[in-house]
Amino acid sequence: MRRIVCLILALLLAFPVPAYAAGGDAAQRQEDLDTLYETLKESHPNLFANTSEEAFLAKKTEIESRLAAVDDATFALDLQSLVAMAGDSHTAINISGVLSNGSMFPFAIRWFDGDWVVSGLPETEAGYLGWTIVTLNGQTMEQVCEKLGNLLSSDNPIKLRRQVRQCIASAEVLAYTGVIDAGEDLRLHLAGPDGERAEVVLPPLSAADNSAWPQIVQLSSQRQETPMTAAQDRYYFSLDLGSAYYIQFNTCQEDPELPMDTFAAQVAEDLAAKDYEKVLIDLRNNGGGSDGVLVPILMILAPMVRSGAVEVWGLVGEATFSSAAINAMEIREMGGYLAGEATSGSVDHFGSVNAFRLPNTGIQVQFSTKYITLADYLECAWGLGVTAIQPDWEIPQTLEDYLAGRDTVVDALLAREEPFSPEEPDLLSRGRFIAMLRQTVGARADHWGMPFDDVFPFNWYTPDIVWAVEMGIVTGETEDTFVPGAPITWEQAAVLAERYLDAAGVEPPVVQEGEVPGWVDALTHDWAKPAVEAAWRHGLLPGNYDARAAMGCGEEQSFLDRLTAALTS
Repeated sequence: MRRIVCLILALLLAFPVPAYAAGGDAAQRQEDLDTLYETLKESHPNLFANTSEEAFLAKKTEIESRLAAVDDATFALDLQSLVAMAGDSHTAINISGVLSNGSMFPFAIRWFDGDWVVSGLPETEAGYLGWTIVTLNGQTMEQVCEKLGNLLSSDNPIKLRRQVRQCIASAEVLAYTGVIDAGEDLRLHLAGPDGERAEVVLPPLSAADNSAWPQIVQLSSQRQETPMTAAQDRYYFSLDLGSAYYIQFNTCQEDPELPMDTFAAQVAEDLAAKDYEKVLIDLRNNGGGSDGVLVPILMILAPMVRSGAVEVWGLVGEATFSSAAINAMEIREMGGYLAGEATSGSVDHFGSVNAFRLPNTGIQVQFSTKYITLADYLECAWGLGVTAIQPDWEIPQTLEDYLAGRDTVVDALLAREEPFSPEEPDLLSRGRFIAMLRQTVGARADHWGMPFDDVFPFNWYTPDIVWAVEMGIVTGETEDTFVPGAPITWEQAAVLAERYLDAAGVEPPVVQEGEVPGWVDALTHDWAKPAVEAAWRHGLLPGNYDARAAMGCGEEQSFLDRLTAALTS
């Protein structure tokens, strides 16, 4: 029974449970509060990115007004409510130590295909497992999530939903946020699969003393096991699914018993031995770590994707977070696609976590040390910002399939026969334009080096950038960076085209004589004016336009057609 209680408590953990010094006086609590605020203000890359410093200080003053009156749990939750104002999923208080001494309700919930369902209950109520939650103490789950959102650290709604699931059993959390009154029973109003309704009443039970706990039944115990679900405690493994090669990547850490290089070599051998139509990389159980761990696998797949030999899919879901979310975007940038459900990890986000302990309570605090802007590196991240990653093909896992041991996402991908065609981006990136330029002039590009620090060896356009560097067309934003995912402007396109003509020794005819139009001078940066003027005379840029404006996808074709004409004239 204690194991069941620990399983519920484990949902609250970000770190191992710290020692917690209970019952501190007001002076000690003041010191902890000051330490928390000043350390985060000094060490976080931008603590006030989402909430003003004035609002932080007002909340801090409110907490100070009741330092001597509240219990340990309330004080810990007060601290977390202050931290939550940062709107940073990686910055949070580890409150599990104090909550482990409080009360919990014997139930658990999960999200299936747009509904909250009950996934854990006392054995006497096991018949309601899988039923949909209509209200919780008279409030919809939407209202519950809104209230808990004032306490939980999240930067997108999917992360908040996951956080709610992880702490919904804590009586202290529900009372602190006003979902229930302190000491009150929890009343679940449920709807069955055939529309029937029922109420389940659960009393709060001691998290520290399990002697009064009933036997708990989990929905997962009713699920039929499959090779994919039976080994989810492994770091990573692969399976042959017939037409598809499946890789389950459960943590962005290297398995000490199976180094990634060894595993990647086995993957390469498997892929060489059989012609697979698809490769599936499952990130749905992956909460992060180091995004570099998966790179050897991506480097094996990148040339295969570029040549059209295989279609790569990243499988994503609510649990895909932090470095795993970065890996998902890298799969997309490689030329692959994403299937499943939206992630709790955001595209751009605060991350790279560090931690410290408060001097008196011993509570551990984790905090971000930098802001990660994926758009600086990946075309597919441009314009998305701090938002959950949406899959290219949304395929929710259904409860029926879950219980039957069927993977809704995998089954859909295996059944799909026609090639997937995602929507084109609105703006043309620098990396994509160089690939089109290389194709237009008929040059080969076979090398997968890293000419710049922000060009990954598995980006689908990496060989094109290597070619452009070797030709002397590209010099980069700085000596080390190129920013390949940024939209290309018309003047940048003109510079690249004219540099290619010069490097190739081509002197196209002048098709536009006379004085260069005034808009060239007015709308072009000084560094680009010679190239823009030349491009205008060569007929690449006819008409009045803003040279600094971004080139939209599709708009480049007329430019490249004119370049082709210049090359063949």
